[in-house]
Amino acid sequence: MERVPLSIRKDHQDFEILAGKIQESRYFQNIDISLLKELLRHGEIVNFKSEEHLIRESEDRKPEIYVLIEGSLAVLSRETFLMRLEKAGDMVGEMSILDDREKNTTSVVAETESTVIAFSHNLFEVEPGASRVSVVYLIFTHILSEKLRITSARVMLEGNVREEDNSQPQLALVDGDNLLREQFASLIEKNWENVQLETYESPKTFLSQSENQLIDLLIMDPGSSQSMNEIRDCILVSKQRARAIMIVSDFAEDTENRRLLSQWGVSEFLAKPCPEFDFEHALNRQRVIHYRERELKRVEEAADTDRLTGLANRRRLDEFVEALVTLYPEERAPFSLVISDVDNFKHYNDTHGHQMGDVVLARISGILKNRVRRGDLAARFGGEEFVVILPKCGSENAMRIAEQLRVAVEEEDIPYQDQQPLGNLTATFGVATFPEDADDVETLLKKADDCLYKGKESGRNVVISASNLSS
Repeated sequence: MERVPLSIRKDHQDFEILAGKIQESRYFQNIDISLLKELLRHGEIVNFKSEEHLIRESEDRKPEIYVLIEGSLAVLSRETFLMRLEKAGDMVGEMSILDDREKNTTSVVAETESTVIAFSHNLFEVEPGASRVSVVYLIFTHILSEKLRITSARVMLEGNVREEDNSQPQLALVDGDNLLREQFASLIEKNWENVQLETYESPKTFLSQSENQLIDLLIMDPGSSQSMNEIRDCILVSKQRARAIMIVSDFAEDTENRRLLSQWGVSEFLAKPCPEFDFEHALNRQRVIHYRERELKRVEEAADTDRLTGLANRRRLDEFVEALVTLYPEERAPFSLVISDVDNFKHYNDTHGHQMGDVVLARISGILKNRVRRGDLAARFGGEEFVVILPKCGSENAMRIAEQLRVAVEEEDIPYQDQQPLGNLTATFGVATFPEDADDVETLLKKADDCLYKGKESGRNVVISASNLSS
């Protein structure tokens, strides 16, 4: 590993090239090139060979931020792959600056020959009474704020996917003792009805097999043969997969160990051997907390839900679209907006009354909710207008989905629809795709609405896309 302070370099062209590379990234693109060059003078350029570690899990921390220039880096936890950094300007290590943990909780290894710029934690320290802070501090404050915004957007989109998941509570039980594992599993099923339980022989097995799962409660014995540092790292990594952790282990008998478990965010801890009553009592306490949190979530979601249809309301729609726009520079994933309007709905309302009109809106809402893809968002836009947001969906695929929705509405058995002007109750759809048709939300919505208007003019019960109008 070779480290060269950039402050000793005199070639301005080198700084132009390096600054240009990282300025193309999401985090640095809004920072003036002169500030980036000033930032670079505070760093060290470091070259890593393939399979060489920048950071080793469980080793003493060396707080540094690494900005990738070339190559590919893998972030691992207990040998489980978490993410890959492969774009110039990608950044890792910022959490070592922000928290005070003594040990690394992840590993970062070069997958290919890689070049990074390393910035020491000393650059982020502000002296008491200082009248100004360094340009480095200001730049990285901006960058971390941007990363937080991106993370919040990603959490919203992932949360929308999870809402479609099985409503059963998800529990995981990790214990190397087969007999105890069976005993605890029996007590869980006895005390917590309608629960989905998975069992594992070791924390390593759990982490390798539950990568895409979000566990409501993890009951675990990390293994008494490990050091407390290893146990701590196991718990910290497991917290990324579980909302709550309950430790049942012989090392929980020690008072100091229980204090540490509490500091690490463990919800419950019991010492082995564990009486059935104590286990059941702790389990029931977590069950009550789980359902209380679920109910609170329902209340929160109600503020984002249209009461009549059960679809997302305008507020949630706006936040969802904003999240997709926020992530676009990072993921380069197009998304499509489909707006629909019930044809001749006023005639239906005037003829059969608003109560029957509400029945129609509920029926169409059910079609939208049940026929869109997992992770899509269906919302009531207002009156008899609906919007469906299709993440990672281009115009051609969006047209196909909109056509399926159109046919489903036309074929739905709706009361008195034979008295409609078109024979059946139908809907017209307009489609626009970001950024192909528009690179801002307001224009995107207008393009889709223009398509809807054209569809109404051409006879209704059709799908019109912005790409078709422009061609």
